[in-house]
Amino acid sequence: MFGWGYDFDAYGYGYVESDGHNDYDDCYVSRRSDSYVSRRRESTKDGFRRFEHYAQGLLAELAIQRKTGEFLDVVVQVEGREFPCHRAVLATTPYFKAMLSSNFTESSSKVVHLRGIDSISFSKILDFLYSGKIRIGKDDVQDILQTARMLQFDTILQYCWEFIQDNLCPANCLGVMRLADMYGLSLLKKSARNMAVSNFSDVTQGEEFLSLTLSVQELLDLLGDEDLKVTNGDDVVTSVIRWLDHCVPAENRQTAIQSVLQKLKSHPVIRESAECLAKITAARDKHLLGISDNMAIIIGGWKAFKKTHPIYDEHPIIVQPAPLQSIICLDPDSQQYYHVTTLPTSVSGYMSVASTEGYLYVTGGRVQPLVGHGPHTVPSRQAFRYDFSSDTWLRLPDMPAGRADHQSVVVDGKLFLVGGDTLVTMDCYDPEEGAWIKVHLSPTIDSSSDFTVAAFRDKVVFIQVSESADDHPIDVQLGVAMHYGLRMGYTIPTRNRHKLCVHAFDVKTKGWTYADVSLNTTSEEVDIVATAVDDKLHIRNRRSPRRYSALYIFDAEKETLTEGENMQDFKDYLHAKSENSYRYMNGQKGIVDTIINYDFGDRYNPKLTTTPLPFALFGHSFLETKKSCVGWYCRDLATLQNENSDTDCGSA
Repeated sequence: MFGWGYDFDAYGYGYVESDGHNDYDDCYVSRRSDSYVSRRRESTKDGFRRFEHYAQGLLAELAIQRKTGEFLDVVVQVEGREFPCHRAVLATTPYFKAMLSSNFTESSSKVVHLRGIDSISFSKILDFLYSGKIRIGKDDVQDILQTARMLQFDTILQYCWEFIQDNLCPANCLGVMRLADMYGLSLLKKSARNMAVSNFSDVTQGEEFLSLTLSVQELLDLLGDEDLKVTNGDDVVTSVIRWLDHCVPAENRQTAIQSVLQKLKSHPVIRESAECLAKITAARDKHLLGISDNMAIIIGGWKAFKKTHPIYDEHPIIVQPAPLQSIICLDPDSQQYYHVTTLPTSVSGYMSVASTEGYLYVTGGRVQPLVGHGPHTVPSRQAFRYDFSSDTWLRLPDMPAGRADHQSVVVDGKLFLVGGDTLVTMDCYDPEEGAWIKVHLSPTIDSSSDFTVAAFRDKVVFIQVSESADDHPIDVQLGVAMHYGLRMGYTIPTRNRHKLCVHAFDVKTKGWTYADVSLNTTSEEVDIVATAVDDKLHIRNRRSPRRYSALYIFDAEKETLTEGENMQDFKDYLHAKSENSYRYMNGQKGIVDTIINYDFGDRYNPKLTTTPLPFALFGHSFLETKKSCVGWYCRDLATLQNENSDTDCGSA
């Protein structure tokens, strides 16, 4: 919480300071043996001279006696430790002077018991009584403060106050404010509170904001302070919502959430930000109304007009696809689709989309669908950024190369594009530079295998399944049968197993890390879904919505990839991620007419809900995101009407 340590000297032995405003006519220091002597002479008006003599020799002698055990007449016992010392030295403090007086039993006792204090802190204070010096550091200042307060040692209380005051910062001011309130240090509490309200954006980003477990009233008092300074409203809103999720007891959750969010909305900086208001509304709906913050976004594609196959009714044929040319979204709570905006380009599908802080990045794609044979349109190099709250588009510089069917993520405010057609490269768009930057991929990435790209903290993470030779025989029951087969000279077949590989690119250090783990499957038919849970990346190998689903955990700091150990890991994953996917219910590959939401509360028997699209689609892009992230509540969106019918899946 604080700095490293201070040395305090209560007596200043070895020197005498003069401010030039007294009538001292001599001031010096001399040394005799091991004692320091300070003396001064002062003239008086009546012709006399007054001599004063300060000697450390007496205190030094007492310290020596304490060390050698001579002339000690009392033992102080603290937490089982014994401290032999002199009554006269203890009696220099108000606490011990009262205790050792004739009115208390301790006055004649050879042993004095102290309870409720720290023995190490008492040892330091006792040393101070004998030497006049004490060292206070970040690790023991609170214990020393508590002990000094109990012993009514105002000098050391003052030293602790100075130490804490000098080390006060946004990272510890909330703890200092509570500490000062506990010990009645009004000036220190005022300083800490001023620090908190003046640097509130930084305060809410610190670990202390959550770990300290502020009370609802403490947070309301800070939010209601007229001097509260908010420099980054989005960070403050996000942190307060995290506080609501982690720190509010269930018994008063509804009242607390309503009070805190209402107070937060009243701040001018928050009130003027549509994104902040959207997050607050989302949090209110989630906590008070039970409304989810999840949403699904669909970008572009082509409406699949279909006619019945002459032989197979369940496999209709695509005819005359019409471009969607817009972005739509699904609110899973209302089970409604909404029109968001119209795409600013003739490119209709195979684009990639990523979201961050109220923006959607839409990149690449094709003008025409991949239907039939013959040449296809080249991938687009166009890139756009959409502002959800203002409903405006910004054209970005063209990408270094055209991409379609690629993946994109945003890490540290930068947009990363990976893959697309036969491209196995990564490009980065830096909004601050307004330019694209080439990023070299790790040579360990298997370019022949499919991979999933995810954003995790300051890293772009590549997740892929690759083949791993396994010498274990198949279809051999018991070791006896295997042994018999080997003795008879038979060749025992082996099976090809697979491993899950994680390659992580650190955006700040530009370094790569790698980890892998064997999969509990021999099938390549895997569906990788990943999400961050606290400080680890949870990766699920979803083979089928109704089959066993393994969970793996990537620890970026330790550079390890391990299988989830217990059901709690799985519950943490589910709490952090709501899984949406999509498919065409009648089996036509590439065409979707339904969005499916999986609930994996029971990993062996998951539940799912389906929401039919207003029209069947193919060649579109899909993004699972949060309403509060893109600014769902900042605009009124037009509800889409279902255009499907019994004979076709779209209309002109």
